[in-house]
Amino acid sequence: MPSETLPPAPEMFSRWGAFQTWWGRTNKEQVQIAEARLLSRLQFFSFKGVASTDASNSLTQARVGLVPLSGKNRLINTLIIHQNSSPSAVDTSEAAVESKDQQTDDQGRTPIAQTKLDIKTATDNESMISPPAPGERAIVVCHGYGAGLAFFFRNYLSLSQIPNSKVYAIDWLGMGGSSRPAFNFKHTSKTSIKDVVRDSENFFIEGLEEWRQIQKIEKMVLVGHSLGGYLSTAYALKYPERVEKLILVSPVGIPENPEAQKAPLPEPPKEDDSTGPSQTTRPPSPQASSTPNPPPVSSWVRKLAIGAWERNITPQSIMRFTGPFGPSLDLNNYIYHISSKSGSGEYALATILAPGAYARWPLMDRLKDLTMPTAFLYGESDWMDYRAAEKARRSMTVPTVLMRISDAGHHLYLDNPPAFDKAVLQVITRPWDHK
Repeated sequence: MPSETLPPAPEMFSRWGAFQTWWGRTNKEQVQIAEARLLSRLQFFSFKGVASTDASNSLTQARVGLVPLSGKNRLINTLIIHQNSSPSAVDTSEAAVESKDQQTDDQGRTPIAQTKLDIKTATDNESMISPPAPGERAIVVCHGYGAGLAFFFRNYLSLSQIPNSKVYAIDWLGMGGSSRPAFNFKHTSKTSIKDVVRDSENFFIEGLEEWRQIQKIEKMVLVGHSLGGYLSTAYALKYPERVEKLILVSPVGIPENPEAQKAPLPEPPKEDDSTGPSQTTRPPSPQASSTPNPPPVSSWVRKLAIGAWERNITPQSIMRFTGPFGPSLDLNNYIYHISSKSGSGEYALATILAPGAYARWPLMDRLKDLTMPTAFLYGESDWMDYRAAEKARRSMTVPTVLMRISDAGHHLYLDNPPAFDKAVLQVITRPWDHK
């Protein structure tokens, strides 16, 4: 699907475009188009230039599509990028990385295509299974909450240039362009918080593990942002032999907060919330009846936010309800379509995190059990507190490093791509054994 044939995103605040999108809602094709429209901005994808007609002539090859897992309605959306050139011909010096980033405009675009973007679907004959070649490193990128693999469109160029490496990016099961299996959780008065959290984590990490087995990846460099960093940590703790290095990009869930561990669990989601947030009243949780009354809220806004969190009213459910205000141009349009799909993995947020984004089972005491080198990356203006990672590092026995990216906030990979790319490149390719 060449970028030139993709329909344009609805104009920002276009009433007809917004109504048209809201009335038609979203579907798999709309998600794929929105994703392809954004990925076509990559320097090595076709965009208003001469598209590669023969993939064998491309320095870089890429394809995106669904990888079926076992069970009903379980497919993981996957982007695969690998070099078709001699690794010795690829310059990964800091100057070269910065130069490649600077060759693009502020949207990561270039007028000349270097590769071919191949859109796959579940019905394609050609498989989305692409194991690394012998001696080839697997780099797996995992997005955060409310995001998708296309969020990293400004970083794939540099990542794809790392010698002897193949880049994979996934949408977590139940998020992004992946399928939306039912997310069910049940709890009683005897269910511990950790058991509920563990079940929610397994919804995602077991999908990742099955996907790894299908791709025949023996070991990977796992890069996770925000909630994706939290889930990548949970995966690395459960399957340490499968993770070569762990790169946590502004991960959520490290700090401890005693109140978060006592906060009431959310109500289970309704089977179909496609028309909007649940309007049911949540019965008191067993955990809530045994905890002290919370301190008085400071405003009606805070009370409303906490109430929505406990009732599992997610940002995505609100977007599904207020569709006309969702789509604008490319990135916003992509966010709208991946958010307005049926609710699934998003419901895990309130079972893993309490109001205020503190983990119900904090990583502070879990990180010490990691067995692979671990890097922490934060933006200098990040709302995630890097000092929590500094504290956690003191109890970790593996090599660790903490980097702060200048001119960047929570989405540091979008805010300052050259500095982020350089940091990731250093972590992946250079040996380091310091704490």
